[in-house]
Amino acid sequence: MKKKKLFYLLFVSFTVFFVLSNYAMSYIDPGTGSIIISSIWPFILAFFSAIGAFIIKVFWKPIKQKILNFKKNKKRKK
Repeated sequence: MKKKKLFYLLFVSFTVFFVLSNYAMSYIDPGTGSIIISSIWPFILAFFSAIGAFIIKVFWKPIKQKILNFKKNKKRKK
């Protein structure tokens, strides 16, 4: 029970400390935006690649069947 109170006290004190601070002395240089974009870009690319792979996996057999049927019908017509 004592650990729970200590954790609660520390959590509340850090929360109050960060919420009530007046200002932050920080600087974001112009290159930071490009660093953030270049670090997020691979995740966006991986997300859309996974969606594309899923769509191909799910719909590949019907697409392949349509293509094969089209080729068979084309050979029959000749």
